[in-house]
Amino acid sequence: MKQPFCAPAEALRCVLEAASALPRPAVEYVPLEEAWGRIAARPLCARMDQPPFNRSPLDGYALHSADTTGADREHPVSLPVVMKLYAGDAPAAVLPAGCAARIMTGAPLPEGADCVLMQELSDGGEETVQIYASLRPNQNVVFRGEDIAAGAVIAREGEVLTPAHLGVLAGQGYAEVPVFRSLRVGVLATGSELLALGETWAPGKIYDANGVQNAARLAQLGFQVERQHCSDDPELISRRIQDLLSRCDAVITSGGVSVGQKDYLPAVLEGLQARILFAGVAQKPGSPMVAARMGDKLVFGLSGNPFAAAATLEQYAVPALLRAAGRREEECILPRTTRTLTTGFSKSSKGTRFLRAKAEGGAVAIPGEGNAEVHSSGSLAAMIGCNCLVELPAGSGPVQPGEQVEVLSFVQ
Repeated sequence: MKQPFCAPAEALRCVLEAASALPRPAVEYVPLEEAWGRIAARPLCARMDQPPFNRSPLDGYALHSADTTGADREHPVSLPVVMKLYAGDAPAAVLPAGCAARIMTGAPLPEGADCVLMQELSDGGEETVQIYASLRPNQNVVFRGEDIAAGAVIAREGEVLTPAHLGVLAGQGYAEVPVFRSLRVGVLATGSELLALGETWAPGKIYDANGVQNAARLAQLGFQVERQHCSDDPELISRRIQDLLSRCDAVITSGGVSVGQKDYLPAVLEGLQARILFAGVAQKPGSPMVAARMGDKLVFGLSGNPFAAAATLEQYAVPALLRAAGRREEECILPRTTRTLTTGFSKSSKGTRFLRAKAEGGAVAIPGEGNAEVHSSGSLAAMIGCNCLVELPAGSGPVQPGEQVEVLSFVQ
């Protein structure tokens, strides 16, 4: 007897657990400049305090605050300037009491100084300076370790390295960092109706849009991608999957997963002795999706309908692949928020339904202004500009502008 389709939450948990059980990718060291978007394979910690010394945040004068007591424009305090410090200089002496040091932005404070006067509150003198304001201890000082202290974690293992991470790591003197090897994913679109890009169109044929979109999305997330397409021939599909798995860490197919006479993928996976993780998800679109494990590799069979393929790619394949790539689990799962609809949807939802949408601020817009036909599984154009899915629970009626809905934002 055919097993019932599993719930969306169960399907997600199933693929995440399978991905977590796989061996982690090999660790490699890459130059820091090339590490953007890569996944940290070790905790990366600060090697030193940053800044490594107390420094000035402005151009002016380093002083003993006690020497400025009572100073204002009517009663300036006059002090001798005994040293000048630029960014990159190392103070050669202690600043004596009753003296000032000319200092520029970023320069270290000399020992003894406990404040900095901005030059606009002085006469700008080079040998003697007239001070027009009194200062408190520690005023206008950037303290050693104020940005980050030695030993603090900059990036956790499994965290995606952003430009901000790279900037902090550069300030710590990192020349290279350990990251997980990028996973390689095979993308196979199946269907005798498919044409390769550039082929001459013929009646009854369509161009391979699924393969191109799925491959582009995976590349955007940092995966290496190999894309192919083939006809509805079970032996050929089997050979193509095996060939891709010989070079790739996972394979994503589209087409051939439903119950049509040429929907061969479930039988192909059975013939390859794949361990089926689930076969079917109780949702629309994408219910026929199949997920499987072959050795230490994952296979995802997505619907041939373009939006169904795009939605289930985001919901299940992307989180599992990111987890297998070494990302922390919480960064793999689509973030959930509650937002206010600005447009509606005219159909009731017998089962759980996911709609493409665009979220901005606390609002979310469903394209098509309520026209349900825009949201057919075979429609792809309405996906342009969308960054999330709106979840409508089973049993929901039509939804109207102003209603609150659950939103699943695409992983970045």
